[in-house]
Amino acid sequence: MEILINTKEKIVNLGLELIQTRGINGFSFADIAKVIDIKKASIHYYFPSKTDLIEAVLEKYSTNFFEALEQSTASTLKAKLEYYTSLYRMNLMEGRICLCSDLAMDTYNLNDSINNKVGDFFQKNISWLEKQFTEYKSSQKASEFFAGIQGAQLISRNQKRIDYFDEVITKSIDDLLLSVEK
Repeated sequence: MEILINTKEKIVNLGLELIQTRGINGFSFADIAKVIDIKKASIHYYFPSKTDLIEAVLEKYSTNFFEALEQSTASTLKAKLEYYTSLYRMNLMEGRICLCSDLAMDTYNLNDSINNKVGDFFQKNISWLEKQFTEYKSSQKASEFFAGIQGAQLISRNQKRIDYFDEVITKSIDDLLLSVEK
């Protein structure tokens, strides 16, 4: 049974990497089979379709993201926001982008179930941010801050400039802190 779990996990992990670096249309089951050194039929055993694989990858990514967010020990708003944005920055450091950002760009190529889960991921992000801003009576800023993160990572990835992400996020956090302290 352990071999089955390891193979399935390898497929999901590689699927995550490929989606984040190439997009959903930038790889096939044949690509995965070649890297893992298994037959395509083995992938279909676990994931009858690419959609099934995308769903599994999305579930893993979302779970891991929010577990990481819960593990933060940051106590100030600034530290919380820096930790939060570091989760997005880590993707950029690996030549990737947030999985849900990538999937959102393929909305018309995905089914309603996946699109709804991507929307849920985004809403959970905004809700987490709103919770952080509540004591400052600035919960409406959560959506703006989140949109800024999304845009900064897209441009940073395209330009291959993590320093752009860092500059935009640092300024966003500083501006936000100034506005909530008023």
